[in-house]
Formats: sequence, structure tokens, C-alpha cells
Amino acid sequence: MTTLLTLGQRIRQAREQAHIRQVELARRIGISANALNSIEHGETDPRVSRVVAIARELQVSANWLLGLDNDTPQPKRLRTRKAAAVG
Repeated sequence: MTTLLTLGQRIRQAREQAHIRQVELARRIGISANALNSIEHGETDPRVSRVVAIARELQVSANWLLGLDNDTPQPKRLRTRKAAAVG
């Protein structure tokens, strides 16, 4: 039996695969780390525009985050903006 992941679980999975800390993703999308934590734990539902911003930052599709596409993404390890400026 396949376990379906929630939106928050998918965000966390993609964030961890991209090696981004919760506080860093929150900063990049303009919300507090507490707000992102609430989303990841299913305590609050983000607006569609926030889901799109998260998907862009994590380089996954919004459809996958929302559970509309079950192909597990293979996000690249994202470089921090500081590392991107140097390298």
C-alpha cells in the first residue's frame, strides 16, 4: 500500500533533499521559520502563490508538492546565494 504524503511532508522532503535549512527556505520565500514549520507540520495551509514560491526555490513542480503528480522529484543540491556569487 502506498502512503500518500501531505503537502507539508512533500515540502520537507524536497527541502531536505536540496540540503536547505528551514530558516533559509523561509527567508527566501519571505515568511518566518515558524510559519514554514507550521506548513510542514500541516497546521496551516499556504496560499497558492506561496506553494509556487516554495516549488521554485526547491526546483520541484507545484503539482508534485500538491500531490497531483506522484513522480518523486530529484532536486539538485541547491547552492546558497553566497556560494553562487563566489563560484
